[in-house]
Amino acid sequence: MNRRFPKALAVALTLSLVIQGTAGVAGAVTEERPDYLLAVRAYADAMIDRGRDDYGPDHTPLFAEELDRQTMQMLEGEALGKVAAIPREDWGIRSHDRMLGGANPQHCENLYQVLYALAEITGEKRYADEADRSLAYFFTHCQSEATGLLCWGEHAGWDLRREKQLEKPSGDLHEFYRPWIFWDRCWPLADEACRRFAVGLWEHQIGDHRTGDFSRHATISVHGPGTTAPYARHGGFYIETWGTAYARTKDEVYLAAIESVLAGLERARQREGGYLVGGSTRTGSRRPYDVSLAVSLGNTMVHVPPDLAARLRDVADANDEVFRSTEGSGEPPSAERVDPKTLWSNAYGGGARAGHANVLMLRYRQTQDEVYRRVILQEAELYCPHEVDLSRPVWPGTLGAALWLMLDAHELTGDEKYLQTADRFARRSIALFLGDSPLPKASHTHDHYEAVTNGDTLMMALLRLWLVQNRPQSNINLVYTDR
Repeated sequence: MNRRFPKALAVALTLSLVIQGTAGVAGAVTEERPDYLLAVRAYADAMIDRGRDDYGPDHTPLFAEELDRQTMQMLEGEALGKVAAIPREDWGIRSHDRMLGGANPQHCENLYQVLYALAEITGEKRYADEADRSLAYFFTHCQSEATGLLCWGEHAGWDLRREKQLEKPSGDLHEFYRPWIFWDRCWPLADEACRRFAVGLWEHQIGDHRTGDFSRHATISVHGPGTTAPYARHGGFYIETWGTAYARTKDEVYLAAIESVLAGLERARQREGGYLVGGSTRTGSRRPYDVSLAVSLGNTMVHVPPDLAARLRDVADANDEVFRSTEGSGEPPSAERVDPKTLWSNAYGGGARAGHANVLMLRYRQTQDEVYRRVILQEAELYCPHEVDLSRPVWPGTLGAALWLMLDAHELTGDEKYLQTADRFARRSIALFLGDSPLPKASHTHDHYEAVTNGDTLMMALLRLWLVQNRPQSNINLVYTDR
């Protein structure tokens, strides 16, 4: 079977983008705009038509994690060995966090957002239908019978050739990679699987139901929760899961789960030196607030009874107060003094500054707190004069986050300079990652597609830019998930 992406379409895509000014990425924005919607649709169509699971005994609607950008096939033989051997030092990704040969919907979460948005933009229902098919299959086939936990997240995935959980170092660990924003979509598709997961998250992820202590890691195949790594952002992801489960079922076990984990996190904030952000409770580092947690609590308030919603609001407000006192004062950082590596590095444990600012924007939309607005704009100002630092491999998701921040700043101010900078970053991203294929490169120096470097974030950011430029009154909601 010839799975090569049609050459004519690749050439047409390249010409359409380059002719309209993409080649002049370092200069001023030209009058004609690149057709970002064309690029995003080409990506979506390629993933639907060529990037699915037709490996092993069962051909399924799951999306492959890594692909050759020309043949659209998963890597094999010498090509797979070469890609698998990329050291962490080269591009900031730990080998055991990769899903080579597998599928992992949390790594593709923004691809699903793109598909659902394209269905609305184009009127072509097939985009949403294909996303639904993929998610329904995953939830009903890729779940542990023992725990209800799903084979997804930071470490686990589903082997597309062997039709089972990926076997690799740490491959039996359940840890959220991103918050899962599709619970309202997934419950109608697979209600029993969603229920089992929500219960399993309480029974098999939370090690001490009395104190609410947990580990961000739990064993998928057998009961194996811990208590020594209760990272606040993960607690927020669990709380969002349970909030939606309660709204769907009215089962009060989910309220008990929320109350337990919320109490444990509050105890840590008030009496244990703050929220854990690294290592274990014995040796790890802490900080006094967690904005991602506050976002999750804000998202959950609408799903739970008023008394619990008030508690969630109080904890979220406390995080805002600490943020104001610790980050909202002092002199803003100077663009001349900022190390470009902090703008363009997205390696494990050291994300680029734009990503943090984009999380602040999520909380600003919930609170309208002026301190969040000020810090977001300070961060945006750091990026405006900079070109991308290519001294080390840059991920597509890193440029996507920077582009997203420019759109956030434009949303806050209406200032055209942010929209122009977003357009400049978008053109640069096309030159670095796209053109010869509809799939973004894994990095600007690695010529394969791999979901773990957040190419889906870049493509979603390009789609958001197209909406701002062409349909500014659109109510299509694209959510920043890299938190």
